[in-house]
Amino acid sequence: MKPVEQIISDARAALNRGELGVAEKLFSLAAENSAAPDAWNGLGAIRFEQGNLEESARCFEKAKAMALESHGGVVPKRLEWNPENKPLLRALQGIGLNLFRAGRTAEARKSFQELLKINPEDNQGAQNLLDDLDAGKNPWKTGL
Repeated sequence: MKPVEQIISDARAALNRGELGVAEKLFSLAAENSAAPDAWNGLGAIRFEQGNLEESARCFEKAKAMALESHGGVVPKRLEWNPENKPLLRALQGIGLNLFRAGRTAEARKSFQELLKINPEDNQGAQNLLDDLDAGKNPWKTGL
């Protein structure tokens, strides 16, 4: 079997190509055979794309819990965008995106503000998402 990191990389590539079925199989394989939070982030992203927000949120929460283990169980005050921190940052963003898409704007705003605070370089576009919230835009509703 390929190393888990390669399976996750292949799964991300399939997801980027829009091959949700292939990506789901690969992320599931990685999740079953490792404690890799990015496997769960990937499954969360797939469920998000499918519109299954409840399951997506569960996946991102699981990824967050797993990623927090490498940070002593708490979200650090500052996280740079590097391989060690990316799984936690991705999980936090996924949680916020689920809140946003579900129309829970106050909670989404808080989530994105916290993400921006711990990653002021804003490697994930949290400020753009806050701007969308401020403008009343919801990218998942038609006609916007």
